[in-house]
Amino acid sequence: MGGSLSSSTAAPSPLSEEQFKTQVRGAAAQFKNLLETNKVMIFSATYCSYCDVAKRTLDELGTQYGALEVNKEEDGAMLMNVVSAVTGNRAVPAIFICGQLVPGGGSGLRQLATSGQLTDVLKKCCGGDVTCSRYDL
Repeated sequence: MGGSLSSSTAAPSPLSEEQFKTQVRGAAAQFKNLLETNKVMIFSATYCSYCDVAKRTLDELGTQYGALEVNKEEDGAMLMNVVSAVTGNRAVPAIFICGQLVPGGGSGLRQLATSGQLTDVLKKCCGGDVTCSRYDL
């Protein structure tokens, strides 16, 4: 009735405490670097419709942004642990403008755009340029 697991499907051996700490430090450094090098940063997933809404909202304004599809990254789960520790929520999209979390994810970003507040936030963040085109991504 049931099948046995072959050795190729066996669970990976657990990380040592030092290996785990190294992975956490690496993911935290990656997170920090992404926020420092992108005025607008989206932690996203390919299956997430709210992520698509967020990207489309920024695309409509012509805003440059960084996007990381966490479900495509080898260390995506660890990176989401860091995002969760920072935001208090383990959900995508996690959107940051000038290092500040946008509450409500994709729908929150859309509401800011509809009210006109997103343009103001982006202009303030990017030196008056809603596209943030003067900044390296």
